[in-house]
Amino acid sequence: MSSDIQQRIVRIFGLIAAMFLLLIGWQSYLQLFQSDWLLAQPSNRRLARVERNTPRGMILDRRGIKLAWSENGTRCYADPVATAAVLGYIDPRYGREGVEGKWDTELAGLSTRFDAKELQRVLHGEPPQGKDLVLTLDLRLQQAALQALGDHTGAIVMLDPGTGGILAMASNPTFNIMDISQHFEALKKRQDGVLRNRATQDVYPPGSTMKLITATSAIAHGVDPESTTYTCKGETEIAGTDTTITDYHHEAHGTLNMPKALAESCNYYFASTAVALGQSALFQTAESFGFEQNWWSRLSERRLLPIEVAKSSLEPTLSRPLPTSELAQVGFGQAAVVATPLQMAMVSAAIANDGTLMAPYLVALVRKGGTETVLHSYPPLALGTPLTPAQASVIGDMMRLVVTNGTGIDARNIPEVTVYGKTGTAEQSGGDDHAWFIGFADT
Repeated sequence: MSSDIQQRIVRIFGLIAAMFLLLIGWQSYLQLFQSDWLLAQPSNRRLARVERNTPRGMILDRRGIKLAWSENGTRCYADPVATAAVLGYIDPRYGREGVEGKWDTELAGLSTRFDAKELQRVLHGEPPQGKDLVLTLDLRLQQAALQALGDHTGAIVMLDPGTGGILAMASNPTFNIMDISQHFEALKKRQDGVLRNRATQDVYPPGSTMKLITATSAIAHGVDPESTTYTCKGETEIAGTDTTITDYHHEAHGTLNMPKALAESCNYYFASTAVALGQSALFQTAESFGFEQNWWSRLSERRLLPIEVAKSSLEPTLSRPLPTSELAQVGFGQAAVVATPLQMAMVSAAIANDGTLMAPYLVALVRKGGTETVLHSYPPLALGTPLTPAQASVIGDMMRLVVTNGTGIDARNIPEVTVYGKTGTAEQSGGDDHAWFIGFADT
């Protein structure tokens, strides 16, 4: 055999060996580092077989009430309409969303890590068992939130300020989880975004609720809320500029300090405050509350909030200096600033929690299926302190004034609770105004 032929054989052999090693490397990478992604693929036949043969774990609320469970091969839900935005769905054709999707491996009894417990199960010949999830959600509050929305398009978020646990997250319009297979294509084509979670996936101008952030920034930078006054004429030019601010219905509030300005929701006061503070100071405070932050990536387990979250933002291009006219509007929640309902719930929760901002999350515990045995627990995570306890107390007192003597008086007569709040109306060019209310309550 000539040397030329031998060299060709060696080259072909080397090419085949390299391709074989590449294939082994790729398979190893998928199994070791992309196992979660691999298991989550709807086309994964192994997953489909396991899901058919393994009792799927339950999903329970914070009081132990069953939200989702399997019965005779059918997935059942305590309230498939009220919980749709949170639990999501699992469908062999249309994929997996929400808690059902992000925690599918645990619920289906699969394991991405072959640990001691998994080895013990194999050695004892025990079949796979779906794990149970305990959420921070309260079914009673979830149902009440959706009922409160009625026929209105919108969202309601309720947080535990001390932990960040999501007690309720309702989005309307909603859908029936159990009908997803039959109606998915029709739901997808609807113009009202029925499959979206408006609480986390959609952003809106925060309107006057943004005034809480402007007030916080001002106090943090040495502004005395009692003695610092501006005079509102209903349509008023900011001193030293050619920027004119118009208040709602051109109402002239007269000379007022910060507590009164917040209670009466005076645009001019907070526009002037924003301009006096400057872009850097105001934006720094907003970012400390979660604006411009992918704060959910800091969770120890990113699936603890198993819903897509949109970033709340202040300006499309943060690097550019804002014109005075735009900065003034940011001060009362207009211009380019947008936020999710979840983000604004975080603002009021931080104030209620003496200034500490907690990361919102939904999954509290993973338990062995059908038992009380806790396999994993997830402690709350503090994201930062946007304001001090003293500053939180001052802001809280002003929010109380909003309810007792201001724009939020409709909330003052709720029995057995003391309500602190801030209303907001965000104007939309060519569309309906957005109405907001954020706050907290003491019992």
